[in-house]
Amino acid sequence: MSRWQVVSWAALLGMVLGLAELLERVRFPAPQMIVAIVIGAGLALLGRLPAPLPREVSLGVQAMLGVLMGSYLEVSLLVSIGWDLLPVLAVTAATVLVSILIALVFARVAKVELPTATLGLLAGGSAAVVSVADELEADPRRVAFMQYLRVALVALTAPALAAFLDDGERGSYGAAVLGGAVTDPDLPSWMIVGRGDQVAGLSIAIMLCLIGLRLGRWLRLPSPALIGPMLVTAVLTALGISHGYAPTNLLKELLFVLIGFEVGTRFTRAVVVEMARMIPGMTAAIVALSGLVAALAFGLAWVVDLELSDLYLATTPGGINAVLATGEGMDANMPLITSVQSVRLLLMVLLLPLIMRVLRRRADPEPERAVVLPEPVRMAA
Repeated sequence: MSRWQVVSWAALLGMVLGLAELLERVRFPAPQMIVAIVIGAGLALLGRLPAPLPREVSLGVQAMLGVLMGSYLEVSLLVSIGWDLLPVLAVTAATVLVSILIALVFARVAKVELPTATLGLLAGGSAAVVSVADELEADPRRVAFMQYLRVALVALTAPALAAFLDDGERGSYGAAVLGGAVTDPDLPSWMIVGRGDQVAGLSIAIMLCLIGLRLGRWLRLPSPALIGPMLVTAVLTALGISHGYAPTNLLKELLFVLIGFEVGTRFTRAVVVEMARMIPGMTAAIVALSGLVAALAFGLAWVVDLELSDLYLATTPGGINAVLATGEGMDANMPLITSVQSVRLLLMVLLLPLIMRVLRRRADPEPERAVVLPEPVRMAA
């Protein structure tokens, strides 16, 4: 890219980060990625995009995202739940199956490709799912639209439902945040990794990216740029060998913005028209998914001695940021909510390639599309 194009991208990213920061203050769900998708799509439709970002940027974003997700595995939080963890994890696995069943029905009824429907309706890990949609032969535009429609619905309904289910009889729970073992939540917003020594933390993150990427390719993992660093970081986090390497604050927000632009710049007028027509069906599928997951939480409450509102927040189909904000505001069991949400996030990402491989083998011939979509404009150089 020329110097002017580099400056244009820097200004564009800065503008999106600033707007997302304002929206985040009013608890708008996933503002960085959603704003980037909307602005990227608008610029693409107007033909005003700067030069495409190099492919290395996309690989780097996936690798750093893998480090971020791997940092969520905190063994101490899992142990604190005790034997109740087993039925809770069983419900987490059941959530994966429910997502797939809803996707199978939606794909047939709405005549959407099965990979796209499955990735779009997987409950959790929206950023990771969108970032690897291409590699798993799905349409990242539809996947992103479905994922963030789900996130928005969960974010809007979670506080009201949790308050309705709360009986007011609560114990005293310790504080917990996603990635808390490797990130200091009190760091200033301009810092990029989870420790005061930014150079050391960033160096560890880069090394984890490089080692994980090489390991992923050596093991021939699908989506090696994402899953390789995630596995390496998860092991490091579980062992507690080091800390302060997880992308946080500014760097984490930048990762989500870049993923959003990766998707948003592929939108065309035909895609926008088709998305509008699919909103009723998508909404019905997401509501059905949320209802079935809530039913699992109700069933779990009969088995374990935990608050129903806590179980609901721990098993919601996504919307992690909104769920955490809701839980903290009502003094919920944050170790439970954080650990279950993070385990499901890791489980979803790890199972993605296997799920897609099995479904492709069992799928009927691909249904015809309602609209013939043109080839997407890729951001890779």
